[in-house]
Amino acid sequence: MQSLPVFLRLTGRPVILTGAGEAADAKRRLLERAGARIVGEDDAQARIAIVADGDEATVDRLRARGVLVNATDRPALCDFTLPAIVDRDPVLIAIGTGGASAGLAKALRQRLG
Repeated sequence: MQSLPVFLRLTGRPVILTGAGEAADAKRRLLERAGARIVGEDDAQARIAIVADGDEATVDRLRARGVLVNATDRPALCDFTLPAIVDRDPVLIAIGTGGASAGLAKALRQRLG
């Protein structure tokens, strides 16, 4: 096991989101569902960031501040990955591949969902 699966309670907590387009929109929707307070890169209180454009310089700046970073579609730059999710409240299933196969995770999510 190379990663520790965890479920974070983000309600009201600041999470940095950078980038634009469909990837950023999808991450924004996910963060909003989790109750996170989405903030810009300059927020000093945030400890988690999603860099939806995969910009390596942004990842480096955030990581230098001690922020844990997910860089969309750039698993080598990620401190954490976001799983495929099956949400059947109160049951929540997270399917992760550590960034190795997003397609497999998606197929499993569709089969379970």
